[in-house]
Amino acid sequence: QSLLQSQLGMMLNMSIRVALAVALMINIDAFLKLVVTPILAASIIGAIAAPFTFFVGQALQPIVFSICFYGFDDPFVVAALEATGGKERLLLATSAKTGGVAEWHEMGFFNKYFTRWCIKTAAGVIVGFSGLASAIPLVGSVFTALLAGWAVAWDMVYVPLAGIGRVGILRQGASVLAHFWEYYWFGFWAVLIEEIPIVGPVCHVYNVYSAAFFLERVYTNNDNNLASAMEGLLGGKEL
Repeated sequence: QSLLQSQLGMMLNMSIRVALAVALMINIDAFLKLVVTPILAASIIGAIAAPFTFFVGQALQPIVFSICFYGFDDPFVVAALEATGGKERLLLATSAKTGGVAEWHEMGFFNKYFTRWCIKTAAGVIVGFSGLASAIPLVGSVFTALLAGWAVAWDMVYVPLAGIGRVGILRQGASVLAHFWEYYWFGFWAVLIEEIPIVGPVCHVYNVYSAAFFLERVYTNNDNNLASAMEGLLGGKEL
C-alpha cells in the first residue's frame, strides 16, 4: 500500500510539473508571437528578425525545464530503477565484477549537495550556451543536441551512478569517458526530442525514465578495460 501511495504521489508530482512546463511554454510562445513579433515587424530591421522569434522560444526551453523539473529527475530515475528491477540487476552486476556483496551507495553530504550541484550546473551551462544555436532554424536544435547530449545524459544518471559505486566527479568522469559514445548518443536523442515544441516536457519525463534502462544496459555488461583502468588509477578517490 505504501508503495502504491508512493507511485501515485510520483505520478501526481510528474503531472503537475509537466502541466506547468507546457503552460509556460505556451504562454512564452504566445507572448513572442502576439507581442514581440508585431513590435519587431513594425520596424524595417525588426521585420527581418521577426520570423526568428519562434526559435528564441525554443532556446528558452532549458530554462523552463530547469525551473519546472527542479528536484524531480533524481528521485524519478531511481524510482524507475526500483520499479523495473534495474536496481537489483545493477547491484548483481557490480557484485559479480567486484567479487563482493554490492550495496547501494548513499552519497554523503558533500557529494549529495556540492558535487551534485556542480554537475547539474555544468550541464545547464553547456545546454544554455549550445542552446543559443536553437535560434538558427532547423539545424540549431541538432547542433544543440550534438554539443550538449553527453552532459545531459550524465546529469540524468548522476545519482544512480553513484549508487552503484561511482561516487564523486573523478570516478564518474572516468566511467563516462570510458562509455562516452553510449552517453553521447543517448543524450543526443534525449536533447533532440525535448526540442519538440509544446510536448518537450512530456519528452523530458520519458527521457528520465529511459535513463534507468540506459544505465542498466551500459553497466550490466562488463566495463571495458579503459573504464577499469581509469577507475583503478583514481584509487577510489572521491571529489
